[in-house]
Amino acid sequence: MSMPATPETPTPEPPPSLLDKLAVAIPVAMTALATIFAGLSSGELQKAMFWRTAAGQDQARATNQWTFAGLKRNRALITEATAAPLALAAGFKTADFGRDWTGVQKQAAEWLSGGGPPDVRLPKVEDKKILDLLAAIKARKPEVEIATQAAAVKHAEINAAIDAAADLIARTDKEWEAVLDAAKDLIGTRPGPERVAASFALEQRRYRAESRLEMGLGFLYDARVHVVTAVSDQHRRRSQNFFYAMLAGQIAAVVSTLALSRKTSLTLWLLAGCLGRARWGTAGSCV
Repeated sequence: MSMPATPETPTPEPPPSLLDKLAVAIPVAMTALATIFAGLSSGELQKAMFWRTAAGQDQARATNQWTFAGLKRNRALITEATAAPLALAAGFKTADFGRDWTGVQKQAAEWLSGGGPPDVRLPKVEDKKILDLLAAIKARKPEVEIATQAAAVKHAEINAAIDAAADLIARTDKEWEAVLDAAKDLIGTRPGPERVAASFALEQRRYRAESRLEMGLGFLYDARVHVVTAVSDQHRRRSQNFFYAMLAGQIAAVVSTLALSRKTSLTLWLLAGCLGRARWGTAGSCV
């Protein structure tokens, strides 16, 4: 009589080694790393768009300043053309506004006699990089050369130069306003042709001086356009580099997933890995 066969005891599988554990973690780690790079790429692209918008705003400011300077120069030409026939009608006689005035009236009389307004200049820019950039813009050098010089300028330095110029123009307008009003009062006391001619001559000098200041501020705004554009380009390049890093992470995750699925012979793992890589590939194309 034969004895029943005894079932063989299955051999227990050896515990996974450290390399096996790392192999399972690599696809997950690469996917997480690719996600991080995708977020960094998107963030840098948003920063590039922000600075490009700021450059457009500065370009509008520069255009406004140059338009304002042109209008003041046009006013200077009009007042100059008006003063000439008046001076001819007065026989080119010099107007006498007296010397008994004090304070603002005295200063107004001096300005009407040809001693004003004073020669005001924008604050001197000490940063050599900004001076080189302004010289390149005024010389209409190639855009590539201007962009290279603009990238070397610090944003804080060009901001300080613009703020100093704008403050000086505002203070000048405020200081000149009282004197110009006093000059109108002096003309109103005895409006002879020589006095009116002196008044228009003063306005001509005033508008020319203001036009020069506004033009200088416009060039500073234009310089900041190039500086801000250079900052935008830096963020755009960083976004592109992060995008390439994201693609590299996705490829590494695909390779590691395929290698793991082949080693374990798990068809379900292989299918899930391929679907996951396809999803990340679609998301990556939208960054």
